[in-house]
Amino acid sequence: MKNVSYLDTPAQAIETAEYPSAGYAWYVVFVLFLAYTFSFIDRSITGYLVGPIRRDFQINDFQFGLIQGLGFALFYTIMGIPLGRLADSSSRRRLIAIGIAIWSCMTVLCGKATNYTELFIARMGVGVGEACLGPCAYSLIADYFSREKRSLPLNMYSAGVMLGTGLASVFGGLVAQFALKGGPRDVFLLGHLKPWQLSFVIVGLPGIFLVLAMATVKEQPRRERRGRASVGATMRHLRRNLATYASLIGGTTFGAMTNAAMLGWTPVWFERRFGWSPAKIGPYLGCVVFLFGTAGLTIAGLVAGKYIRSGKKGAYIRLMIAAEALVIIPLLLAHAVDNPYWVLGCIGATVFFTGFPTGLGPASITWVTPNEMRGQVTAVYFFILSLFSMSASPAAVGYLTTYYFMDDRAVRSSAVIVAVVGAVLGVLSLTIGLRAYEHTAEANIR
Repeated sequence: MKNVSYLDTPAQAIETAEYPSAGYAWYVVFVLFLAYTFSFIDRSITGYLVGPIRRDFQINDFQFGLIQGLGFALFYTIMGIPLGRLADSSSRRRLIAIGIAIWSCMTVLCGKATNYTELFIARMGVGVGEACLGPCAYSLIADYFSREKRSLPLNMYSAGVMLGTGLASVFGGLVAQFALKGGPRDVFLLGHLKPWQLSFVIVGLPGIFLVLAMATVKEQPRRERRGRASVGATMRHLRRNLATYASLIGGTTFGAMTNAAMLGWTPVWFERRFGWSPAKIGPYLGCVVFLFGTAGLTIAGLVAGKYIRSGKKGAYIRLMIAAEALVIIPLLLAHAVDNPYWVLGCIGATVFFTGFPTGLGPASITWVTPNEMRGQVTAVYFFILSLFSMSASPAAVGYLTTYYFMDDRAVRSSAVIVAVVGAVLGVLSLTIGLRAYEHTAEANIR
């Protein structure tokens, strides 16, 4: 029997085809949500291993910030572009499964690193695997739901950021504490591992179950296409709407920098300033991130969907502007108070507001981008966002702490400074491009 590609199916037949049942569509969102969750656990575990890695490799906060950020983001961003192109023309479910297998294996290999260079390279490998997920997942979910119903499922998928960060905080702290207390161990096939190395192995191994779960996900016909996938057509679309995409990507990137600056260094902040161990801060921070972050993403998706259905094309951008402006209040309060529980409350409010651009940013991308370009444009989006939020933001905090304040306890001030600057720049970027975005949105749905 001849294989039939969705790209060879007449566009009219695809557009008139029924969407899958709501139950199965939400099941797919759940599987992708779990993948996103575990990707954040694997990338975030380093935040709970700062002390032992610094001691073993004799490095400072700035050098550790490069492992935590640049080592991961370098290949995550570079590989995102060609993988985005594949997401527009190949099986998205297959690419995601391959990506999960790669990042899980490379996380385990982080646990085999014996020097700074090896750990840096292994973190690059984690980035290569995770680069498959974003462009494919957002494109796939957009084809499972109609345009008017799309914002909530996309936001719920994005909530994997919050659950992943939350679980990384809860279990990352506990796993790190368990590994660090137990001393070196001999692990089957992996040999003699130090406690911090074992932490990477523990969080990397569950990836095999996610690969199996992806086998239950069906590839979906591509809707809302205007032609075949083409790099040239995508570049022309981006140039024609440069103001829209520059504003949108810039605004959400700065918002992500705010989040990364705070969450990436909170465990160290609490350890140095309040004497909290990773096992103590982990459960507190994990619950705060999950509850407040999921609330922010859910409310953002519901409110955005309501306004979109009423015909307000700029709803995504206006909500993100409001959230990035309001987040400055808890950021400043987090620096003003010196009680750990009050600081946790401020971090919760910060995560709530940064949840808006986390979910609405990718949703707004799908709204203004034709289907055959979504993988590539989403890859460009994550390329820029990741380069700055995952590499520049953690490194900037480490740089200020090490070279400006020259005091490890000043990590609080460094994190808040970088976070506030990101929020201010995010508001400015989104405000400048609001009208351009509304114009592009109107043109894309004609």
